[in-house]
Amino acid sequence: MANSRLNVLVAEVPSVIPVVQEAWQDHFLLTFCTSMVEAESLLERPFDVIVCGTHFAESKMFDFLRLAKSHFEARKVPFLCVRVLDGELDSTAFQGISIAACALGAVGFVDLNRWRREYGFDQARERLRNLVLSLAAGQHD
Repeated sequence: MANSRLNVLVAEVPSVIPVVQEAWQDHFLLTFCTSMVEAESLLERPFDVIVCGTHFAESKMFDFLRLAKSHFEARKVPFLCVRVLDGELDSTAFQGISIAACALGAVGFVDLNRWRREYGFDQARERLRNLVLSLAAGQHD
């Protein structure tokens, strides 16, 4: 099964990486980056999905999204924006970030704290993992 796991690039702050590893290491082949320099160099490699946190590289999620969507190979890779740290966004902020992310080419924006409130911790984790799986399977158009 290890050979059939999907290849996911996770762009996040260092403090979130152990949490993602614990939640996803049995489901995906994970590559992490914590800076724009790392992220840009990794765009040359093939990934099934790119997941980027809002706090990545001093809040450069939108910069990385623009860079990925301008890259010849990476532009076709589903790019999911995720907010993991801090509290839940209010509805207006959530809507604004969602609209901006999609306008720049992301497949969506997830406020994980909102999902944790709505579905509980374990269900939120499972929903996010399933979303990444569905994106990798091409269910995002």
